[in-house]
Amino acid sequence: MFDEPAPSSPTKRRPRPPPLTRRDPIGIHPEELIGKKLLKISASTVHPALTLDFHDHTTAQVLVDGYSPRWKGVPKQLEMDEAFQRLTNDGIVGLETLEIIDCAIIVLIDRAFHRKQSHDDDSTVRWDQEHAAVAFKFSGENPRWHCVWATLAEYDGNNACIFRSYDDCYLDYLQRSPRKKHSRKQSGFLPPLNK
Repeated sequence: MFDEPAPSSPTKRRPRPPPLTRRDPIGIHPEELIGKKLLKISASTVHPALTLDFHDHTTAQVLVDGYSPRWKGVPKQLEMDEAFQRLTNDGIVGLETLEIIDCAIIVLIDRAFHRKQSHDDDSTVRWDQEHAAVAFKFSGENPRWHCVWATLAEYDGNNACIFRSYDDCYLDYLQRSPRKKHSRKQSGFLPPLNK
């Protein structure tokens, strides 16, 4: 499914990423997704959300901690490794469903920056930003980890990035409201009742 080169040694197993320990965990525990078979994956074009539809008729989402559609703040988006991005672009997994054989919330450390642009100062401040990401491992011939993380970025009038940082991701089930049965509306004419 993923056209990625094999690790340097096929017999050497990659270790499981260290789990994130958080005082106030939100969403679902990633181990709840282990064993689920992925049918469809889609990224929202409006919000930083990745939706995973499973064979058992459940749906989970990768979401950004603190994001609110009403108070968007600095624009946020989800990013992922190239192989996982291709799967997201395709949307439908295909005839063979992908089973999640491992899933974890992991800690990444990335280089964030803020470019100050003023008449007096044209410097860039950089720092290491620790953030939570979601890592998946799918069944297949060469299972490997795939990661989803959240970025925050602002651009100036010339479309140059002046601010880039990272935010925490988490998993949660999507609660869909039950579908209502709609009765077919009849035309304005009702036939007389036979008595």
